[in-house]
Amino acid sequence: MSVLDVQEIAIRFGGLQALLDVTLRVNEFEIVGLIGPNGAGKTTCFNCITGFYRPNAGRVYFQGEDVSELGPHVRSTLGMGRTFQNVGLVKTATVIENMLTAQHAAIEYGSLAGMLGAPSSFAGERLARRRAMDILEILKLDHLHDSPVAGLPYGTLKRIEIATALATDPDLLLLDEPSSGMGPEEAHQLGDELLDLRNTFDLSVLMIEHHVPLVVRVCDYVYVLNFGRLLTEGLPGDVQRHPEVVAAYLGEEDPDAEAEAERAEGRLQGTGA
Repeated sequence: MSVLDVQEIAIRFGGLQALLDVTLRVNEFEIVGLIGPNGAGKTTCFNCITGFYRPNAGRVYFQGEDVSELGPHVRSTLGMGRTFQNVGLVKTATVIENMLTAQHAAIEYGSLAGMLGAPSSFAGERLARRRAMDILEILKLDHLHDSPVAGLPYGTLKRIEIATALATDPDLLLLDEPSSGMGPEEAHQLGDELLDLRNTFDLSVLMIEHHVPLVVRVCDYVYVLNFGRLLTEGLPGDVQRHPEVVAAYLGEEDPDAEAEAERAEGRLQGTGA
């Protein structure tokens, strides 16, 4: 059963064709990799899937429902959780405060009950805090729960961001370069954690990742983007040896596409989206 179906999406920024006819699928409980050189359109594809961008063509289906016209908040509520290439955490808040903020949409008491300190609001806060601490404990980050996010190592921030995405109780987790800032040993540990998280939370995962050994180790299926188009797809080992994939990674990159994606993502994060 498919959790995510992306059908022939295309998007253009001015004269730049960032994506063209990109089709991919994530089946239930799969970990699927999305790889390619810088500027290939990977983060732009994530933005189209999660609703931050509206494609010029194509459709996005989530758990059988056409979500192409829905905004990112609604898609998140339906069960899409996402991390960002540049860490999307509130740097002035603590780890636990970020976790609690992520659960805001799931809190069942109203704003009036919260302002008046109704018993339901205290019960809801305790439940959210307990869930946050459970997730941090699973990721061995619970000792940092009261630590301000600012100043923590970048690799740690990437794992905290995963924990924050898990706090939204997603069915599909989209990870944008989760091993960025990590050494080989940390990346290996992250691979173990992703496999455990899939089983613990019954997750399907779509991940952008440059660390190819991690992709080969944890992914069930891999798609390769190059210059906004699908170059190939298949089992991780087969894709790793594909001559066109090797050529794409060793060939020229498209810095304009990558720069446009980074600028757009920076604007989105700057507005708190």
